[in-house]
Amino acid sequence: MEVKAIREALLACVKGERQVDVAVEAIVFDIKMLAGKLQHVVFLATPRQCNKAAHEVAAFVSRVGGNHVWDQVSPEWIFDILASDVNLAIRL
Repeated sequence: MEVKAIREALLACVKGERQVDVAVEAIVFDIKMLAGKLQHVVFLATPRQCNKAAHEVAAFVSRVGGNHVWDQVSPEWIFDILASDVNLAIRL
């Protein structure tokens, strides 16, 4: 789970076992700042099997890189994953 990996990396930084990654530090700072502007924030972890589409999109962007915008029509593989998540046997 991604959140556990982030937690372990932050613990290593706190213990001095690893240098702080500036990119991770910037993201955590942004999250704290944005969350502080809201009246109520709850962070929840969702198991990968319940959030497969988000995981696959993140994995795709990590692999391919760049910026991706999908309006109206998304890649077939996303459709297939979403259909699978709702137990539909539709394939394009």
